[in-house]
Amino acid sequence: MRYWWIILWCVWTIPLIAQRMRVEDFGQYKKSFLRKASFAVDKRFALLDLITNEKGFEFSVGGMIVEVAEGDGLVTLALPHKCDFLTIKHPVYGQYTWKTPEALKRKKHYQAYLYTESLEKEYRQEKQWVLLTVRPERAIVYLDSVMHQIQNGQLSLYLPIGKHACRIESPFYKPLSDTIELTDSARLEKRFILESFYAYLTVETDLTDARILLDGKPIGSVRAETGRLRPGRYRLTIEKGDWTYYERLVEIANAERKVIDLRGVALRPSRRGEPLPEQVSLLSDSSLVTEVVSEEGKTSTPVLRGDTTQASVVSDVHITAFDAETEIWLNRELVGRGEWRGELAPGFYSVSSRKEGLESRTDFFWVEAGKMVELNLISPKADYGLLNVTCDEIDAAIFLNGLAVGFTPCVLRNLPIDRTYRIRLVKGRKEVERVIHLRGNDIVNLNLKLK
Repeated sequence: MRYWWIILWCVWTIPLIAQRMRVEDFGQYKKSFLRKASFAVDKRFALLDLITNEKGFEFSVGGMIVEVAEGDGLVTLALPHKCDFLTIKHPVYGQYTWKTPEALKRKKHYQAYLYTESLEKEYRQEKQWVLLTVRPERAIVYLDSVMHQIQNGQLSLYLPIGKHACRIESPFYKPLSDTIELTDSARLEKRFILESFYAYLTVETDLTDARILLDGKPIGSVRAETGRLRPGRYRLTIEKGDWTYYERLVEIANAERKVIDLRGVALRPSRRGEPLPEQVSLLSDSSLVTEVVSEEGKTSTPVLRGDTTQASVVSDVHITAFDAETEIWLNRELVGRGEWRGELAPGFYSVSSRKEGLESRTDFFWVEAGKMVELNLISPKADYGLLNVTCDEIDAAIFLNGLAVGFTPCVLRNLPIDRTYRIRLVKGRKEVERVIHLRGNDIVNLNLKLK
């Protein structure tokens, strides 16, 4: 009978232990556009980077121990060709068998995040949403060397908190490299606009049947528009019959849309091959060259530079505590109980609350010049949970128990546990609603579909 209890204990306990490790966010390193690969490959093995800050793991495939190379915040495994199962053991977190999303192949390099959960540790938010808006809309985004292709100019990803290397590439545009940093406070929204490698030229004239040539090649008649041009100097010629009416060097800058308008300009012709009479240079006469137009199609205008010194503008700030007895601490100084109103100069501030010897988590907020700030502080005594809300569309309005709290995708923080919440998402004429019960020391993932 005792052996049966041992067997039953193993059946119930081993799966519970296994759930304390998980592998997510699997991806393959891709070679960047027109660049050498920044990652290593092996002719015999499939390489896998498991990103984790924990130590003491043992990895095996089919009972055979896997060779491991430890790095800063990750371990690199050399796995056999077409590996599809990996066993992970740890003295604290137990054993976990991971089925790979695809068979891992030699000469390839992959990455994934290895998450661990301990019941003795306070839950910490490990991931956050990032919403990228990119122009051109069909650019390719590399985040930590993993490729993501965009179709409609927007990309939303749920990534581990911290810094991530970002590179955006598209044919005929300059690559853009940046570093984005995610925090647990709010989703990150960032906009990237790539600069075009190419320029454009438009030439207009009143001469009927005239030929317009660029470096000796015909580009049109009367009105000509070029395709993409590389920045540089070109010889622009206008001919009609045996006569040359115009011939000048035109300088075109990177990403410039230059328009040369010769309508109404008196051009004195000469026989082809003979020098032209004196004419005004197009490069110095702004009356003949129209304004440069940006890639977005908007005409640039001169900027008047005056005194940029601004007088300091304070902002009204209203902070409300959980109840009338709760202390409000601003930048680690006690400023009131229950409620505080005042004026603050632009900048970052920290705020927390205290009651009966307990202190809430410290939050940070930004004061913008001339804009009022409203803050509602959490109770210093309640236990809190997190709610990760996402749906099939970006920027759907989120209502929590009838109150607007943000837009999808985002993580709602500091929600008291053991309560029921009504979540409603709305975008245009579509909406969806769900009632959930929030548990503590964890994050609840809520993925809904608008109807």
